[in-house]
Amino acid sequence: MKRRAITILLLTVFVGLAGCRSEQQSHPQKTLLISFDGFKYNYLEKVDTPNFDAIVANGVQAEGLIPVFPSKTFPNHYSIATGLYPENTGFVNNTMYDPKWEEWYRIRDREAVEDGKWYGGEPIWNTLEKQGIKTGTMFWVGSEADIQDMRPTHWKTYDDDMPGSARIDTVMKWMTDSGDQTVDFATLYYSDVDSKGHRYGTESDSVKQAIKRADRLMGYLKDQMMANNLWENTNILIVSDHGMVDLSADKLIRLDEIIDMDDTERVNWGPMTGIQPKEGEEEEVYQALKSAEENYRVYKKEDLPERYHLKNHRRVEDIIMIADLGYTILDEDYQDEFIESLPRATHGYDNNEKAMQAFFIAHGPDFKQGEKVGTFQNIHIYELINYLMATKPAPNDGSLDSVKVLLK
Repeated sequence: MKRRAITILLLTVFVGLAGCRSEQQSHPQKTLLISFDGFKYNYLEKVDTPNFDAIVANGVQAEGLIPVFPSKTFPNHYSIATGLYPENTGFVNNTMYDPKWEEWYRIRDREAVEDGKWYGGEPIWNTLEKQGIKTGTMFWVGSEADIQDMRPTHWKTYDDDMPGSARIDTVMKWMTDSGDQTVDFATLYYSDVDSKGHRYGTESDSVKQAIKRADRLMGYLKDQMMANNLWENTNILIVSDHGMVDLSADKLIRLDEIIDMDDTERVNWGPMTGIQPKEGEEEEVYQALKSAEENYRVYKKEDLPERYHLKNHRRVEDIIMIADLGYTILDEDYQDEFIESLPRATHGYDNNEKAMQAFFIAHGPDFKQGEKVGTFQNIHIYELINYLMATKPAPNDGSLDSVKVLLK
């Protein structure tokens, strides 16, 4: 009789705990995803950042966040949002040509940016909205487009001139004071650090000042969240899309000195340069590039290493050049302009390069406190957010197991 009573007691406790877990999952905490574009993995070491430091001390930090390739802004923000590699989202570069549609996508082309047909996969705001969770995006790649004929409950057309504090104020209103449109998931985005890195270089005073401004924004965010009783009850993920490396005028690769440019149909320039040869000229162009291979690697599209997760999409050109870190691929028409207005730093290189790694920190009721973990790929963030929100993810390339180390 005594043993039976103990068994019943244990079963009661177990059922009670299971009920608590079920209730907890059905009422998840709010989640806020923040991106500081171009914030390199080690930028917190450059200047005093008391607000970031306080978040790290009470949260968890990764040694680095590995971007998808190419390590560009649009492919990476959209891979974070979907958990998919570029060959599965179709977002293979900031600028890309679709040979089926015979159309270009350029990041400053508002018509293309707002056209959902360019965006494959299912972004996190769609996943959550489909499961009854209201979302709000204060700027995120894809959030201005009608992907799957859907949009977030609240969203804004990108405006780089909108003050950082005003972005926070708007998101706070969405999260607290929108009636039946109050959101449980929101995003914030800032480009300042990336812009200053490109223009002045990674060691410049301008980048250091941009980092300090980002830190002050984190202080303002904390104050506003505390005033709205959100700080202790919200999971906050602070990420970046890629790192940055300084450039030099003596690290140039002149493409027109290697191949006959008349043999090409189009060239998509960058640290990853895509070359579409004219019909019948593919082998000649490739062999010329291969024989001169120095400070870059060249691949036929079908031979791209699997780890790039890039070759299985029609928007990738037939020949791909990947410059060594810090090198610039250009031609005569662009060389003088490049040297005269030399951008001091850039990104887009091999995502295995440490310099291309971004940063990641997280704070909130579901995250560990005062811990540092190893690097991980940014595609896993989509699965992580779904776990935090107790929602079912759409098919993706990420894995929750890869980021469980962040969680309590």
